[in-house]
Amino acid sequence: MKIGIFTDSHYSSQKITCGKRYNSKSLEKIKQAYAFFESQKCDLVICLGDLIDKEASHETEVANLKEVAKIIRKSAIKTICLMGNHDAFAFTETEFYEILGDCKPKNVKAEGKTLLFLDACYFKNGKHYLPGDTDWTDTFYPHIEDLKKQIDETTDDVYVFVHQNMDPDIREDHCLHNSIEINGMLQESGKVKAVYQGHYHPGMESKHGNIEYFTFSAMCENVNAHYILNI
Repeated sequence: MKIGIFTDSHYSSQKITCGKRYNSKSLEKIKQAYAFFESQKCDLVICLGDLIDKEASHETEVANLKEVAKIIRKSAIKTICLMGNHDAFAFTETEFYEILGDCKPKNVKAEGKTLLFLDACYFKNGKHYLPGDTDWTDTFYPHIEDLKKQIDETTDDVYVFVHQNMDPDIREDHCLHNSIEINGMLQESGKVKAVYQGHYHPGMESKHGNIEYFTFSAMCENVNAHYILNI
């Protein structure tokens, strides 16, 4: 399975934020990414979240997301898009996917492999993020038992995709509060081959036990920050 990957485009009208995020350039970068994915005949495109960034008005945020949606819908390749904390700050889950179209994460099974997508846009108290009420340092995945059941019930190799981080080598403020518990369960299963993440803009690669952890660098801060994943 050949998968096109990008993350943290943070598209907005602002030319630069945080001193190094070139937000307004990301729409063109997304176009370039899809042209590349199509040339490489990808089977699937996955955005790992933070597709857009906040604006002075919600109307502008909606207009920005619609511009991205045009690119996604024009492509013949199916796209799955996780919500990141910036997406959740601007949109409810319902509004986000209504604008994007058929991009809501659904587990993928093919060629003896299962791809699982985790929504970690929760506070550690179990409350889901809402527009205007998020915290990128307070992130949590509350559905561990359900995740364990999904892994237990398959004989496939399993690959996990999440916006926020579970890699033990990444700064703690970027990681899920319960990442140690989740990683322990993933290791114990013996089925999980890799975890793919965004959120930590510099990117990272590491291996712990039998699991490889890949954090892709942010599109808004880099040139050609789109990737091909063969699994």
